[in-house]
Amino acid sequence: MRPQLSKASAATMDSFIMGLVEVAARPGMISFATGLPDNSLFDTDAVSRAMAEVMSDDPCGALQYDTPTGYIPLRERIAERCRRELGFDASWEDVLMTSGSQSCFDMLGKLFLDPGDRMAVENPGYLGALQAYSAYAPEFIGLDMDEDGVDTDQLRAAVSDGAKLFYSIPNHQNPSGVSYSDPVRREVADIIRDSGCLLIEDDAYGELGYAGRVGRTMKSMVPGDTVLTGSFSKTISPGMRVGWMVVPEWLRKTAGRTLEATCLQSNTFCQRVVDRFLADNDYDRYLAGLRKGYLEKKRVFLDAMEDSLPDTMRWNDPQGGMFVWLRTPDGTDAMRLYEKALEGRLVVMPGHPFHVRGGENTIRLNYATPTEEQIQDGMRVLGSACRELGYRRGR
Repeated sequence: MRPQLSKASAATMDSFIMGLVEVAARPGMISFATGLPDNSLFDTDAVSRAMAEVMSDDPCGALQYDTPTGYIPLRERIAERCRRELGFDASWEDVLMTSGSQSCFDMLGKLFLDPGDRMAVENPGYLGALQAYSAYAPEFIGLDMDEDGVDTDQLRAAVSDGAKLFYSIPNHQNPSGVSYSDPVRREVADIIRDSGCLLIEDDAYGELGYAGRVGRTMKSMVPGDTVLTGSFSKTISPGMRVGWMVVPEWLRKTAGRTLEATCLQSNTFCQRVVDRFLADNDYDRYLAGLRKGYLEKKRVFLDAMEDSLPDTMRWNDPQGGMFVWLRTPDGTDAMRLYEKALEGRLVVMPGHPFHVRGGENTIRLNYATPTEEQIQDGMRVLGSACRELGYRRGR
């Protein structure tokens, strides 16, 4: 006889994404599916130097426990960037270090959600966050997205109906690549301000706008009603799992206590490595190189789509991030295209799991992970799969 699992474990959504990571890792596979950054853009030499310097300067400190809320010099550095680049005042006490953004989502769910509480989310929205929040059994209210961002009428209705949290990615959203327009940002701020609904602003891709940041942070517009989350996973290294969140002053103490209770502290050594990396390198120049690299890959990817895919397929042209949002013809099921592409050893990510409702004819494509050769080969596979499913010939 075995003990009964908790309700939280039963409520936690399956991870479609991580299953695809395993499939994509098989020999001979091409992946447009995952959210992995481009390995070739990692500055491995600079990271190696930072590690060596950390171990040379204070090896025992680097290997020891630190404060539960994180390495203070790195928190100071993040707070300074918030003031200089993100447009809002922050002190290092407002910054809590976490094991990537995913632990931010889990902790915020633990802090605010009881079973049945209402939570507004973008539709489509980031699957990893939905999975984290699902453990706390909220009632998700899906807010539709268009080319300007979230539907603000639906957000207003959700807040009026008692939504406690609104999770959003205003910049280069995962999965759609959409960024909020300035009017949408202003209206979201007006709705959230003093409403009793906390805005969770996921800024994972905010530094990867090809022309710089695409708009004001929501945190700069409604600072007391917003938690900003970020990480170095999409810029320096996802494997080091160094994330952070900036909380309002009223949340500092409770959030710090919850972080300590959850994991005692996040990775001291990697926090010190990231801090040394930032101290030794011009981060803005480094980010400029990442933006240039991803812009070039996006252009190759979109050209290959234009050459290979039928004219019944629709997609966007994101201005940052890593993703293109593909729509198959109305009334079709993109899972069929996913399965047909898999037969040709191409992995794509169906869009339906990112939705609270709908999305059957959508696919998320990542242009950051594959090489240019893989982009060309993979797009030919995708075009062939479209033809086998009866879609019209390419342009």
